[in-house]
Amino acid sequence: MQAANCQAGSRMPWSRRGKTRNAASAGRAALNPGAPATRSRPAAVSRGTAPEERMDLTSERQRPEQGQSAQALAYRYLVDEIRSGRLAGGTHVVADKVAQALGVSRMPVREAIRQLATEGFMTIRSNRGAVVTSLGRDEIAELYEMRAVLEAFAMRLVAERIDRQGLEEAEIALQRLDRARSDVDWFITAHDQFHDVLLDYCPRPRLVEEIRRIRHATEPYLRMTLRVSSTAIRNTTREHAEVIAQIRTRDPEVAEAGMREHILRIDVDELSVREQTPRGT
Repeated sequence: MQAANCQAGSRMPWSRRGKTRNAASAGRAALNPGAPATRSRPAAVSRGTAPEERMDLTSERQRPEQGQSAQALAYRYLVDEIRSGRLAGGTHVVADKVAQALGVSRMPVREAIRQLATEGFMTIRSNRGAVVTSLGRDEIAELYEMRAVLEAFAMRLVAERIDRQGLEEAEIALQRLDRARSDVDWFITAHDQFHDVLLDYCPRPRLVEEIRRIRHATEPYLRMTLRVSSTAIRNTTREHAEVIAQIRTRDPEVAEAGMREHILRIDVDELSVREQTPRGT
């Protein structure tokens, strides 16, 4: 990726790490009543800015898990839907529909939407409500440049601390990544797991949190690119093998440079033109 002269844009859609399986299953059933809960098709892609559409949710209800607040359920569900691309940029999110789908009241859903707007996942517009935020080329480039700096520094620290077990876990994660090449959704999950295995050995928790937030922010764009580019998947698998080899040297500078190069190889122009089109679901 060539360095971009990034301009200030809308807030970056950052997310929180957490398990979202139950919420996502309920939401997918709502978005696609006739489809299996464990799988959903990606949104269509087109050039240009996607028009706003309303989110159409009709579904069975599901209660929060024990100990989980309704707001947390709604938050995690919406984050998962945005990260996966099922709620594309420009989609109008209706709190009443989400509340009905999840079997909760409107108030916690509205609170979750306000939280997502604060984090940049959504934009609240007068007389239009909440709309899923879209990122332009410069904003995507800025996110990747930030991640390259932060995660490269994290790998400098990881190279000094990772033990034999950690390297074995990274190799297992790499094998999982290789086996997932035929399925983009599985591949994205395996990709996140690979990076998380390494980041677990970084002694800076706030740094790790920021890295994960940035990675999640660009995930919808990466996902759409991988769906149409088998070459990108093959290259990504090879690059992750190189990352492990560089960390095995135990040389902080080698590990740092390797991760920075890996992240900056992404083609931002390719990501930014594959904008998602909101679906009339």
